[in-house]
Amino acid sequence: MKKILKDIKDSCKIFKDMGMSKWREVNMPALKKGDRFRIYSKAGRPLELGGEETLIARSDAYEINGIWAIEVKMS
Repeated sequence: MKKILKDIKDSCKIFKDMGMSKWREVNMPALKKGDRFRIYSKAGRPLELGGEETLIARSDAYEINGIWAIEVKMS
C-alpha cells in the first residue's frame, strides 16, 4: 500500500536518515526514492503512519500545483 504525503507549512520538521544513527533536517524537495525519513510536529511529536515513525520514500519528491509531495511505503 502506498500513501502520498504533502508538505505542510505548520512548522513541521523533516529529518533524513544519514546512516550511523545520524539524522539531518531537510526540506521535502531534498528527499529521494529510498530515503528513510521522519516528520515531527511543531510540538516535537513524530508523525506516525500505520504505527511507524520512520517512513521510506517510494518516489523522489515532486511538485503538484506548487505543493511538494512524496509517495511513502506502507507496510
